[in-house]
Amino acid sequence: MPDVLLEFEHIVQVNDVAQPELAVLSREILWQGLVYRASYPDHFNSALSCRIEPDTEHRFIRHIGAGELQLRDEVTLVPMQEIRTLIDGHTQALHAESRTRIEEPAPGQLFVRFSYKRDSIGAEGGLNADAFLKEAYLQQDREALIIIRQMAANNQLAVNSGH
Repeated sequence: MPDVLLEFEHIVQVNDVAQPELAVLSREILWQGLVYRASYPDHFNSALSCRIEPDTEHRFIRHIGAGELQLRDEVTLVPMQEIRTLIDGHTQALHAESRTRIEEPAPGQLFVRFSYKRDSIGAEGGLNADAFLKEAYLQQDREALIIIRQMAANNQLAVNSGH
């Protein structure tokens, strides 16, 4: 297991007055979309398979498959604020943590801060795999918000549904 942890974060704007063609999402609908993404990551990335194991009202276990790799992570919900995930690198092939946090500096101005901490891949053969990984995470998070926006437009996200 690598000794080096890669830590990075990025912020994605959700509601943008400069883009009036984009429907404004409420905090509640955004939260439901983010919880849906945490519960069904395979809906957002077809390379994954996922099985959920309920734990408590604000915590569940995910069993995620990515090809040959099988991971178990714990997902903790801080309602309407933050989603935390943890893959314990002591008992698995990888250590990874993430935080997905809704930020609202002014009413209706929604942003999502995605923070990651995981085992570094490093550089091999001149390729900076960590830089590639950071860019891939950013792209996935942007695409996830596009999917959440589409789900909201199609009334597929209900306020107060579960978590």
